[in-house]
Amino acid sequence: MDTTIVDGHSAMAEASSFRARDAMQLQSVQITWNQQRLAMLLVVATVCYQALLCLIHTHVFGVSRALVGVTEFAIMLGCLPLLLPRLLPKVVMVAALAGAMLCLLALVRGQLDIKGFRDLLIPIWFYWLGRNLGNPDLADKTLRVAILVVASFGLFELFALDTYTDVFNIFSYYVGIGNLQPITDYVRESKLQMNGIRPEDMGRTLLPWLLDNHRVSSVFLEPVSLGNFATIVAAWGLSKDWADRKAMFFFVGAAAFLIVLADSRFALVSVGVLVFARIAFRGRALFLPALMPFVILGGLVAMGLFLDIRYSDSYVGRLMSSASSLLEFDSAILLGYDRDAWFPDQGYAYVLSTFGLVLAVALWFAYWLIKMPNDEANRFRCFVGIYIALILCISGTSLFALKSAGVLWFLLGSALRDPMTISARHKRKSPVRPAGINVTSIAPAGGRPERGPMPGKEVSI
Repeated sequence: MDTTIVDGHSAMAEASSFRARDAMQLQSVQITWNQQRLAMLLVVATVCYQALLCLIHTHVFGVSRALVGVTEFAIMLGCLPLLLPRLLPKVVMVAALAGAMLCLLALVRGQLDIKGFRDLLIPIWFYWLGRNLGNPDLADKTLRVAILVVASFGLFELFALDTYTDVFNIFSYYVGIGNLQPITDYVRESKLQMNGIRPEDMGRTLLPWLLDNHRVSSVFLEPVSLGNFATIVAAWGLSKDWADRKAMFFFVGAAAFLIVLADSRFALVSVGVLVFARIAFRGRALFLPALMPFVILGGLVAMGLFLDIRYSDSYVGRLMSSASSLLEFDSAILLGYDRDAWFPDQGYAYVLSTFGLVLAVALWFAYWLIKMPNDEANRFRCFVGIYIALILCISGTSLFALKSAGVLWFLLGSALRDPMTISARHKRKSPVRPAGINVTSIAPAGGRPERGPMPGKEVSI
């Protein structure tokens, strides 16, 4: 009798030990709400920081290019508490190899390209952030907040342009950071970025009967970036499963609204291609965009060789500009060691001349080798690949701009659904499981396990 009692108490003690250990393990995989809020704040900050700097420039003191760099560094530094708990070996390896390649190119060129390092660091950094959190629901929420902010400021700009430009003197800000030359006549007419107004001879593309030639830029300060952001929003929405069609319709609808505000021709074409891909691509066909850059490069070279089209501020004109730049390439530019090569407005030429053919191709294939957990993530990678291939046709550095690249790569990392584990020692010393789920209790030796909690022994998960 006494032996039975002792055995029973031993079994209960052992069960209690198991429950405590399970509680610690479950606690270790939970991302705290404070960490989620920090991630949301940082990602939304990448969208809004230019508007904040413009506000400071307009009303407090002049902002320089150096301060813009310091602000970007501060945002990325704020990510460290969410990055350091888990160092992703493959990501660190890719970053190290890319950095080593850029250092080698710097030795050959005789100068260090800081911007090249920065352009590669942003995608790696925010992919790492999204990967560590690994929560598509959090990504949804973050993107909704960003859309709300962007749409609110966009409507403010649309309906109260004079007041908006009094608050945000965009033209003066870009002159201050060295991206524009001061033009007296333009400043007298507008305080927007120079592409904030469609020329009269061109006119608005979307809803010209309803809206004037003003192109909304919102917190991005330029309509091109608003169009890029809208394309990313559409890609995220179109990647959703049909069972989650409410979210799909919301994100695609929000993207359409923002595209109209920005009058973005690139976004209009890109989203059309994404819709086609959503309908037509299944299974292995989702890897077809991996070939797009090579097909596009061949087409651009052929375009430059056989067509004689003068430059114009149109989609065809931008393509012709990229084609002309590629025809100037020699082996030194192609391998990235020509120190004088610089193609700021032609994406493919910029990537090849900055990173070199070897590193560019290696990074592209590394992107397609990421193991995705489901069809939704595979679709989003496919759509991001299409976006990258298309934007490099008409823009040099927009792909690497923090105000759109941060949210893009955060979404991609989140789509992997691979959250980090947070050690219990980083949390409260006595973690408490959320109420609602009870651990099956273990009866004394010889007894039958109970399905419900034992009186006085309930442990919540």
